[in-house]
Amino acid sequence: MASPTPTSISPPALGICSAGHTEVVHFLAENNPATILRCDVRGKDAIMEASKGGHDTVLQILLTYVPGGAESAVRNADIDGNTALHFASSNGHLLVLRTLLAAGADADRKNIWSWSAVAYSATVQAEVYFKNLVAEVEKRRRAKQEADDVRKAGSVRMVDQEPTLSD
Repeated sequence: MASPTPTSISPPALGICSAGHTEVVHFLAENNPATILRCDVRGKDAIMEASKGGHDTVLQILLTYVPGGAESAVRNADIDGNTALHFASSNGHLLVLRTLLAAGADADRKNIWSWSAVAYSATVQAEVYFKNLVAEVEKRRRAKQEADDVRKAGSVRMVDQEPTLSD
């Protein structure tokens, strides 16, 4: 869950993010970033609302200012286990899917009904796009890991040759 103590009233940030008010979100995130992770009684936070509404610019602002980093924030779930990725997928917001995956969202994470975000794809075309996007992200992560492994294994230690004694 995004916050250990959900409020009984929706935090103002949720409505602002849901409506896609970019300037207001930027002001709020910059001046009070803790509000980004406040959630309602269902456990939904501002990142989930922006994802549900398809507001990619708002989402990028939130991920820039969120306390604890974007990767941690995109892994939060509501009381049903749905992440921001579930909300973006179910509403067909393809650009938001790309942003969330780039931020480190887990495409394989399942909710309490054992459904992954890809299972909630709004259309068949969206599902195909989502699966290709996940494959692309995994391919990039693997390539980065392999490059890191090569870089670590390819280290060479240079040693000066000791001078020889000549008669």
